[in-house]
Amino acid sequence: MRILLVTASYLPTSNGVTYHISSTAEALRDLGHVVYILAPSFPGYKDSDKYVIRYPSLPNPFVKKYPLGIPIIPIEKIRKLRPDVIHAHHPLVIGQFASQVADKLGKLLFITAHTQYEQYLNYYFPHGFSFTSRIIINDLQKLSESSKKIICPSLNTQQRLKKYGIKNTVIIGNGVEPSFFVNPSNKANVQPTLVYTGRLEREKNPMRLIAVAKELKNKIPNFKMLIIGDGKMFQEMFDKTQKFKLGENITFTGQVDRRLLPEIYKSVHLFITPSTSEVMPISVLEAMASGIPIIAVKNSGLEEIVIDGKTGFMIQNNPKKVAEKIKSLFSDPKALHNLALSTYKNVLKYSAENTAKKLIEIYQIKK
Repeated sequence: MRILLVTASYLPTSNGVTYHISSTAEALRDLGHVVYILAPSFPGYKDSDKYVIRYPSLPNPFVKKYPLGIPIIPIEKIRKLRPDVIHAHHPLVIGQFASQVADKLGKLLFITAHTQYEQYLNYYFPHGFSFTSRIIINDLQKLSESSKKIICPSLNTQQRLKKYGIKNTVIIGNGVEPSFFVNPSNKANVQPTLVYTGRLEREKNPMRLIAVAKELKNKIPNFKMLIIGDGKMFQEMFDKTQKFKLGENITFTGQVDRRLLPEIYKSVHLFITPSTSEVMPISVLEAMASGIPIIAVKNSGLEEIVIDGKTGFMIQNNPKKVAEKIKSLFSDPKALHNLALSTYKNVLKYSAENTAKKLIEIYQIKK
């Protein structure tokens, strides 16, 4: 098949959607399909992938690393690609553009609902949350009418869309690249090590990591926490780390080349995420593929993959409670290793190859 993926975010921008598109495109190509990626231009960045087509963008006054795409591209240029399906990964401007392209070319349209946009809006537009949230919901409803299927990475997402009257959904989980799948070894427990990988933005609640670390210092004085990622809250988190004298425990790496993560994960015991608005985060799946159990908070949207006692634990959103659970896990190395093995086995089904195969199945649905 010839597949056109349309996105508002792509390399070198670092986020889950970017990595999902990149790994899925690679897996689809490995299965023998031709995959084009239509993405916003990024100043100074040159693609090594000849199948990436860039449309114009403007500088983002709020987030420099997220240029604002303006999907202006001649329909004849897209027609020459001879796509069999159009698959959009964002709503609003990009989703509507993809819908128009699919309509003009007489092709099937698919949309993936990656993010709980209406929840994120509450962080950035707290005074206009109801209005902006309704815009998003109305747009998703409109897109569903022109789409063959709305792809949901999780059951939680499917149920949320169903509440809005969107019924033409299908669940296809996000996939992990092969390099991340590492059967866990029995790691030494001399220095208990936790890791967080992700954006340091308000919607991810990253300050809770510092709060947990403060509690954990009293229970495991020599613990280590790696915070991998960047964002607007980096400096505030760093300052709090110094204030609470956690400099010897917490290491901020900034943005790290993803190709290095599998090697970094070999020395890590637990992955911790304080986010409460997740769908099916690639970062969590990648850690699980490396045999790293997850410590997450209840009602975070991770209930499908973080299963108590099998792949980690869902804990009350209280730093003291989280620290107590971490302490108890490190007090029994054998049980922690068994949990790591279980985590690895439970995530094997979330491979990029499996995701690609499921996508081909629905792409082949007749009109």
